[in-house]
Amino acid sequence: MEKTRMGQVSINMEALIKMIETKTPSEGMQETPIPEVVLFRESLPHPLEPLLYDPFFIFIAQGKKQGILENTRYEYDSGHFLTVLAPVPMACQVIEASKEKPLLAIGILINRARIRNMLMKIDQVEPAPAKPVEVNPSGVFTAPLNEALLNALIRLMKTMDSPAEAAIVGEAVVEEIYFRILKYEQGGALPFLLHRWGQIEQITRAVEYIHRNLSKVISVDKLSALANMSSAAFHKKFKEVMHMSPLQYAKQIKLIKAQTFILSGMNVSEAGYKVGYNSPAQFSREYKRHFGIAPSIDRMAGLTSRSSEIMEYAAGEYAAE
Repeated sequence: MEKTRMGQVSINMEALIKMIETKTPSEGMQETPIPEVVLFRESLPHPLEPLLYDPFFIFIAQGKKQGILENTRYEYDSGHFLTVLAPVPMACQVIEASKEKPLLAIGILINRARIRNMLMKIDQVEPAPAKPVEVNPSGVFTAPLNEALLNALIRLMKTMDSPAEAAIVGEAVVEEIYFRILKYEQGGALPFLLHRWGQIEQITRAVEYIHRNLSKVISVDKLSALANMSSAAFHKKFKEVMHMSPLQYAKQIKLIKAQTFILSGMNVSEAGYKVGYNSPAQFSREYKRHFGIAPSIDRMAGLTSRSSEIMEYAAGEYAAE
């Protein structure tokens, strides 16, 4: 019986891989008819690089990735998924991917209101979960992709063949996926953790303030007031959820945003100023320490990349004529 079940899971995984492959004709992240669902395809491994992970469920169908958040390592491959409940800066690498077997994944952008509503629905039919023996308060975790979730992902992919099904049935399947994760994952610890969602939302309010005020000096007192906590309690809870202190988090977010500005062609000193650095020398030092490369080199790479894109576009326009 167990062999039969495992065989069916393997067949279903192969079906999911083919569906994603068909719907990802190009590299990188690709949108779908369902607004909060995206697909990923990467055909080459790449080394660790600092990235900002938005709140996502990321389900790996094929290939293997690794994320490092401070000193915690998260590996997720075929048959596993990563959950990120709040935006976090992580070093990420693709470990297994090739042109013959690209990394293929489905991402579902996490909606906090949907989490609240789903928890309320669950509470209406059964009591709140008891506290498990161990609770990991982190806003990031990996888990196996069980049979029920795998089947739901296959049904989600099938809805993308029809705009009406994607809009109506696809949304219902996304709701089911939320239910299955919130109800059953992390050995029962996740439901308990999310029943304390108010505390996570308090931290999220502080996180959103940091993202909206990149040019300002970030104060822990200001953040703790937004979270309605004492400074000590806020600092402790923030570190539990985000794996780093509030000021470490703010610095990393500022540097990642500055890199985005620089790669788009912005002047280095202007990018530093936009994220709160009044000293260009300090900005360059901290940028190089974080990314391992001077911001001026990144700017040249960004300008070169944009020049190539313009040339390719011009060539295409000329050919079209």
